[in-house]
Amino acid sequence: MAGELIWDIQFIISRGGRDLQQEPTRYVRRLVFGDHAFLIYNTEDVKREITFSFLKAGLPQNEAVVYLVSENKLDLENREIQRYGISADYFRNGAFVIMSADEWYLKKGKAQAKTIINNWLAFAKEKQKAGFKGVRVAAEMEVFLDYADGRELLRYEVALGRHLPPNICALCLYNTDKLDEKQLAELTKCHGHLISKDIAWKII
Repeated sequence: MAGELIWDIQFIISRGGRDLQQEPTRYVRRLVFGDHAFLIYNTEDVKREITFSFLKAGLPQNEAVVYLVSENKLDLENREIQRYGISADYFRNGAFVIMSADEWYLKKGKAQAKTIINNWLAFAKEKQKAGFKGVRVAAEMEVFLDYADGRELLRYEVALGRHLPPNICALCLYNTDKLDEKQLAELTKCHGHLISKDIAWKII
């Protein structure tokens, strides 16, 4: 099913113009402030390989890096990040933060698109005051689909749009087991880049 969805999305993208396909880990390292991308994956290993590459790229550029994961994965993902070779120094100086997606989207954001976006803007401003250029964030989105209204998730992504503010770069993480074909097609319209296991596209 995941393979069929990817081919459907590739068709949607190609209708908009020239199809740009690249190796995913290299592609995500080159994403910059203002980019709004999403990763579709079907294994945790694929998610980590691409996500950690994306996050690590921001650290030497003095970007504040945020990783949002489901609350029950926090300890595991902390260990996996360190295994990937990201220094603990980045955690100590506030450059790298791992947070609960449940807390951010459901409790702090109350699953309301406007509130969550305002929280991101305030967070980015706070990090800039601390001396960082901006915020690079990778966020698991399945908490929306597991515990909240999928329609609010779409409202959130639509409100963000394909281009983010000039101090934020985001990679939204979607497990294909949680999505149907219609949801995936709608989400594609809200992002400027689509990344999968083997290839990455710029959505034109």
